[in-house]
Amino acid sequence: MTERMDVLLKILVINAGSSSVKFKLYDMEAGTVPAEGNCQRVGLSGSEVKYSLSDGRKFKYVEVLPDHNAALQRILALLTAGETKVLERIGELSAIGHRVSMSGPRYADSVLVSEDVIAEVERMSEITPLHNPPQAKVIRVCREILGQEFPMVVGFDTGFHQTIPKEAYIYPVPYRYLEQYDLRKYGFHGLSHLFVVERYAELTGRELKGTRIVTCHLGGGSSVTAVKDGKSVDNTFGIGTGQGVLCGTRAGDFDHVGIGYLMRRENLTYDQVEDILHRESGLLGISGLSSDEKELEDLAAQGNERAQLALAVMARQVKKYIGSYAFAMGGLDTVIFTGGIGENSDVMRGMVCEGLEGFGIVLDKQANFQFNRTEHKISAPESKVDIWAIPTNEELVIARDTQRIVSAL
Repeated sequence: MTERMDVLLKILVINAGSSSVKFKLYDMEAGTVPAEGNCQRVGLSGSEVKYSLSDGRKFKYVEVLPDHNAALQRILALLTAGETKVLERIGELSAIGHRVSMSGPRYADSVLVSEDVIAEVERMSEITPLHNPPQAKVIRVCREILGQEFPMVVGFDTGFHQTIPKEAYIYPVPYRYLEQYDLRKYGFHGLSHLFVVERYAELTGRELKGTRIVTCHLGGGSSVTAVKDGKSVDNTFGIGTGQGVLCGTRAGDFDHVGIGYLMRRENLTYDQVEDILHRESGLLGISGLSSDEKELEDLAAQGNERAQLALAVMARQVKKYIGSYAFAMGGLDTVIFTGGIGENSDVMRGMVCEGLEGFGIVLDKQANFQFNRTEHKISAPESKVDIWAIPTNEELVIARDTQRIVSAL
């Protein structure tokens, strides 16, 4: 398929949510992003489209986007017409890569879109009802607009974690539930954790074999991953994204006994308690003020005790998982921070690393403060464990996988 390899230059990466469609256009030959944007409040009142070009121009439109079909039609129009144009025609688009949250146990790598793949994405929607359904819908809409034969690839957020061993992913519940319902830990943020591990290898020139790395994706959603020999061996998320480190509005680790307790004391249904744990907890729940970590940093600096407590809880939980994963892997070479908080908050990175000097984790405070938003080693010279801050790029992982898979057709 030499012809396909010759023309596989422009790849559109789509990340669909229940009411949003984020997108990036990659020029794989030039290594650039000519255009990117986000359709927000799809299917709701006050729909908004944000669009930016590589030359720095930014556009914002408030318009009616009644469904995902309309959003995708708008994206294609932006790319090919008027002052926002970066493609002469839609035929210049070589392929589309889709980000999908849950693959289930079937897929450990990105795959070419087929009816079977879409059906599997839809089958796993019961586990991730907020993510998989709109993602499957957008894939189907793309096929309707561009044709069944247009090449598309799915990159799974759970794929990197398919290497987690059984003793780490199994839940200690009746084994029949694993066999009947695939009830197990899957882990998420895999595309992000994979990117920063591979980028770390590029930056340092190290072979991943023999390494023991803990990656900390900290943001509105947060997770920590143990990576041994370049492969995920554990992740703090579980069958869904409700387990592990607290998030902006999610509780993270929470004793299931507490669910029944709240149901009885507050006269709530299970769904109501689950909604509280997903939407009213985490940083927002503890602080009672905000789910935004930066806002809480500012409030904490002003002396707000609840903001200080929320940050302290988050830092302690990340610290705890770094320690437990180091022991599970038999040692630790590197800690990598990424995600909106991990990349940008020298405060949170400092709080996580504070007190770990006895374990060989020593932060260079000046480097930590100086290198927000850039990839940089931030450990002190005497540190036995490397500490890095590396901005993530999940979309680039999908673009590269799309190019690799479609080029082989």
